[in-house]
Amino acid sequence: MRVVILGSGVVGVTSAWYLARAGHEVTVLDRQPAAGLETSFANAGQV
Repeated sequence: MRVVILGSGVVGVTSAWYLARAGHEVTVLDRQPAAGLETSFANAGQV
């Protein structure tokens, strides 16, 4: 299965990792140039 994940925060990257590990073709899209640049910004890093 081909999967697109929107957002490269904690949840997006973790979901992508598990899906890829399960054999799926995963693409992660984010508006920032690298992963996690807006991760948990507004809540002091708490998930």
